[in-house]
Amino acid sequence: MVAPTAAARIRQRAVALGFEDARWATVSPLEGAERYEAWLAAGMHGGMDWLATAEARERRADPTRLLRDVRSVVCVALCHSPRRDESRDLRLGRIARYAAGDDYHALMKEKLGSLADFVEHEALPGSRALWYSDTGAILERGWAERAGLGWIGKHSGLLSQTLGSWFLLGELLVDRPLEADLPLARERCGACTRCLDICPTRAIVAPYRVDARRCISYLTIEHRGVIPRELRSAIGDWVFGCDLCQEACPWNRFAPEARDARLQGRALDGWTLERFLTLDADAFDRLFAGSPIRRAGRDGFLRNVCVALGNRGERASRPALERALRADPSWLVRAHAAWALGEILPVEPPESSPVLLEARAFDVSETVREEADQALKRVGRSTDTSRV
Repeated sequence: MVAPTAAARIRQRAVALGFEDARWATVSPLEGAERYEAWLAAGMHGGMDWLATAEARERRADPTRLLRDVRSVVCVALCHSPRRDESRDLRLGRIARYAAGDDYHALMKEKLGSLADFVEHEALPGSRALWYSDTGAILERGWAERAGLGWIGKHSGLLSQTLGSWFLLGELLVDRPLEADLPLARERCGACTRCLDICPTRAIVAPYRVDARRCISYLTIEHRGVIPRELRSAIGDWVFGCDLCQEACPWNRFAPEARDARLQGRALDGWTLERFLTLDADAFDRLFAGSPIRRAGRDGFLRNVCVALGNRGERASRPALERALRADPSWLVRAHAAWALGEILPVEPPESSPVLLEARAFDVSETVREEADQALKRVGRSTDTSRV
């Protein structure tokens, strides 16, 4: 058994690198693996097909497929900002807190890479350490729970008594044994159901079980197609991710501030939801360089912007949405612009929907034509295209 001083030195270096906590687990079959397989079997991963490949499932079940002779998993927590900027939200729509600043993958690469070097060359000379942070086939929350970083909450995220849930996870697979930390004796959610109760799409279908197909985070980030019409109103003005279940959690009253300024929200001065609709692909990449928001892609993000504007229902947004419906190169954006106009125009006079009539008659996309047709029905206009 490796002397405890090696583990203590690793934890000390992790904290010096900016992590809030570091703990380790011994490698053996993980309790959460069966629950994960059941989740996949139920199709609750939606369109994230890469999660369900045979190779990915084998690697999650057996970490020796990632690092031969792995003996320990070092789990670290990195806090991002727990605060919201209400004035920023009014301009830009709501963005999940973890995504408001720089891309955490780059920060984790820097910090975990340094920690891995320390393990291999100083704490455990001659060892191998392989790092991950939401980048590989590893059950992050399961290992973190076993290592004692926290417990799995009813919203399926990891909760900590001292950190709340506003933190990111990273791991080092190490081919040497470390004196394992103990998992918590019990979870501490008790009878609380605030996270289930607040979810507007009812994505938390049961305690500890989230159906990604209904989750706002999935719909606004990973989902690549049309957002189901019956879920759009519930999305509100979230344009990337969602924090509602975490905002409702009473354990987050203990959440500390982020220590790394790069995880603070970007101001994006001068930008608004309406202005976002002017972004072409190159401008989108420039504006969100180094940001997690690039994950949604230009068309997916502007789709989300249209939904947010439709849900806000402000008359001032109509010109931007009409331009998007007439001229945006993406059928996905045009389809959701049509829906948004249908949400805004019921408070407008009947003659205010010629753009929808044009789209219903002439758009090259069947999906856009159908969305325009449905929008016109909501504003009480005829769908007779002879009026165009």
